[in-house]
Amino acid sequence: MFIIHGIGRMTQFQFNEPIAIPGAQQPIKLENATLAQATINLNNFNGKILISATVGWFNTFTAAGVAAATFTIRRNGVPIASVVQTVSNPTATAATVSNVARILFVDQPLTEILSMENGPVVAGDIRVTYELTSDATDSTVATTGPITLTIAEIEKSVV
Repeated sequence: MFIIHGIGRMTQFQFNEPIAIPGAQQPIKLENATLAQATINLNNFNGKILISATVGWFNTFTAAGVAAATFTIRRNGVPIASVVQTVSNPTATAATVSNVARILFVDQPLTEILSMENGPVVAGDIRVTYELTSDATDSTVATTGPITLTIAEIEKSVV
C-alpha cells in the first residue's frame, strides 16, 4: 500500500496500456477515438481517484500548417478533464511533428456516490469507469504510442 503522508493512501490501482512501446504498431487516428478505459470499484464514500494519462501523438504534414488534438478523461461517459495541444510545421516541406499529452487529475465522483437510482448505495458497490478519448482537427493526426491510463483510489490517511 502506498501512503501519501498527510493526504491519504492508495487502496486500488487499475491501468490500461494499449500501446507501451512507441511505434510498435500501425498508427491510430485520433479523430473521435477511445484510446484507453479502466474501471474501479469505490470502497470508501470519501475516496478520491488519482488519474494519470499519457499519449504520444504526431501529425504528418505535407506543407506548412497547424494541427490540434484534444485529449479528454471521461467518468462514466461525462467529460471531467481535458487538454488541447497543437503541433505546427512552419516550412513548405513535408515533416512529421510529435508531441506528448499528459493529464494528471484528482477526481471525487460525487455523482456516482450520491446516486440513489438503483437503491441504497453501499461502499464497494460503486463501479466507476474512466475513459481516455481523443479528437483532432485533421485526419492525419495519429498516435503510435505510448498510450497509458492509470487510476488509483485514494482514501484519507489515518496516520
